[in-house]
Amino acid sequence: MRKRLVALLLAVALPAGAQDLTAEQIVQKATDRNSLGFDSGQAQITMVLQSKSGEKRERKLLTRTLAKDSLHKSMMRFLAPADVQGTAFLLLEQAGDAADDMYLYLPALKRTRRIAGNQKNGSFMGSDFSYADMESRDVKTATYDKKADETIDGVDCHHVLATPKQSEDRYSKVELWVRKDNFLPQQIKFFDTKGELLKVFKLHEAKQIDGQWVITKSQMWNKQEGTSTFLTIDGLDTKTPLDPAEFAPDNLSKG
Repeated sequence: MRKRLVALLLAVALPAGAQDLTAEQIVQKATDRNSLGFDSGQAQITMVLQSKSGEKRERKLLTRTLAKDSLHKSMMRFLAPADVQGTAFLLLEQAGDAADDMYLYLPALKRTRRIAGNQKNGSFMGSDFSYADMESRDVKTATYDKKADETIDGVDCHHVLATPKQSEDRYSKVELWVRKDNFLPQQIKFFDTKGELLKVFKLHEAKQIDGQWVITKSQMWNKQEGTSTFLTIDGLDTKTPLDPAEFAPDNLSKG
């Protein structure tokens, strides 16, 4: 299932006749924007990693995103603490069925490496997100089944079950609850290849910033490991222009 199922974090107005949307249309609307809910801009983010015992580690990062022709270029740069400072990640969405390009710069090694193949199933910087979770996902590479609408955390949601067509996908199915008011994902459940519940994404807070709905607080909970990753947007700037030339693998080391 390609088209950002982890993130599905977007912002669109509820259209007339939304109750008649197909499962595919619901998922498409939930993937029209980048993983934070805006087309272009930069955000300051706090990432908190929580262990099974409840121990927490905090990380600060800056993410920049630029959209062109419905494709996004995104760069994440870790600012703190010292053990991850300077680490940078680049995601370049590709059109059609082509796999997205991913690159990771590790300052300790002073080298940039490409993330490809099964490497995308690995943990992103020790978090409960995988590299594959951040990948662009084409709606056409999964089948969708629209379930009965449900209320999650007091919010009316569309309920969709997505099943990947690709046998090598990390997930056997993904269950989505997409808000009816702004098409943000209220909850997502990820099931492993054995059909067991693996991870749960939860929206904890959303705000309207510069006219766009953005998820400002969220959690990815690994049910099998008992760990969690919390993301909080501390600041968002969608007005300052970004240079397209910045989003290149050679620039990851220049932070």
